[in-house]
Amino acid sequence: MKTIIASLFLLCWAHYQQTQYLECDEVMYKAYLGHQDVQVSKEQWKKIVAGRKTKLQSDPKNKDHLYDLSLAQFGLLTSTMRDQDENLFDDHVDETEKNLQTLIDENKNWGEPRALLAALYGLKINYSPVKGMYYGPKSGSLIEEAKKDTPSSPLVWKLYANYKFFTPETFGGDLKEAIKAYEKSIQLYESDPERIKNNWFYLDTMAFLGQAYLKDGQTARAIETYEKALKTEPGYSFVKFNLLPKARKTVSSN
Repeated sequence: MKTIIASLFLLCWAHYQQTQYLECDEVMYKAYLGHQDVQVSKEQWKKIVAGRKTKLQSDPKNKDHLYDLSLAQFGLLTSTMRDQDENLFDDHVDETEKNLQTLIDENKNWGEPRALLAALYGLKINYSPVKGMYYGPKSGSLIEEAKKDTPSSPLVWKLYANYKFFTPETFGGDLKEAIKAYEKSIQLYESDPERIKNNWFYLDTMAFLGQAYLKDGQTARAIETYEKALKTEPGYSFVKFNLLPKARKTVSSN
């Protein structure tokens, strides 16, 4: 009887934990979709960060809680790109970097924290291009290590693609390589339906793949990718009102 009760307890707890995780993803997902209204989106991200800090305080040694906090902080930092809110970025970037470095130091073969830190350095360069000579090589080394450590991670491939897409060709950027990496990321996400449920990184990957196709002159594939993103999430306003019309306009002007 005790064994049965214990098993039922563990089953219920596992379900509870999974439900909590999905709820957290849904909150981040909604914050990302709300980025058409920049101020609202940033406020949502700040609330998520505050909530995850509270959760970490209840169990400071829990690496999953620290990772969840780091993901939320990264989401907040990226939200500042929309209106170049450097003050908000500066308020949170140091703590985010510290948390990711802690995850890296304590989990030597975990690629996602390395990839996120590489991307964070890219955000720093965005705000201060002069720092590119310092943070560019560090970002490149981290993202390559992340690929070796966790080659089956769609997040790692997405952030690697971003690195190749945004880095100048002189310093290692490669549009064709970026496209392949975005495609690889999407393939990995779609290999497991649970990976794409309420996953803002998945939507973001499709948005960037479309932009990469368009830059490469593959307009039809860009439109197809944007339409796929809207089929996945009809409320994806950034694609619906910005990226897709821009791609269609390119067709009509040729």
